[in-house]
Amino acid sequence: MATANWKTDQPTNLNFLSPVNFDLLITKLPKTRYFCTGVTIPSLNFSEATADIPNAAIQASLPGDKITFDPLNLKFVVDEDMKNYQEIYNWIMQLGPGVSADDYRTLTGQANTGAFVTTPGDELKMYSDATLMINTSSNNANVEMTFVDCFPTSLGSIEFASDADDVTYAVADLTLRYTYYTIKASS
Repeated sequence: MATANWKTDQPTNLNFLSPVNFDLLITKLPKTRYFCTGVTIPSLNFSEATADIPNAAIQASLPGDKITFDPLNLKFVVDEDMKNYQEIYNWIMQLGPGVSADDYRTLTGQANTGAFVTTPGDELKMYSDATLMINTSSNNANVEMTFVDCFPTSLGSIEFASDADDVTYAVADLTLRYTYYTIKASS
């Protein structure tokens, strides 16, 4: 069994992770990129199994076979023309389909040729990858997290209040589901 060497296994970077140095790019949501004010790296959960030890009153825990990822949650400031809010709204409505099945066909690129016959589209167009770039304290790209096959599951509300003392700009929450995420050092 390998043992750690306390003299050579010391950290080489003693800087702490700054929660303000990040950039989030969602391919399908280009108008949201510069308005993102917060993102939470989701937790990762690994299942466990149990096994009885023969001739003993002990139950052992063993690694399971399922990995689950919590949703990706982000917060963004809504631009004055509501373009970033609208691009998320439209994506959800097309996934639904919201008003018409034609919305889904437009999203996936299907063509309706009439009489219930459509040409196949690309269902991968329902999804979009998202990249969270975490920067160093010097604001250089450092760690890249890629969330694969994202789709929105919740678009938060926007509150208007004419009795507010100060102008507080509208902020909305967005929840995305995805298949998995990867983490790598930025090149």
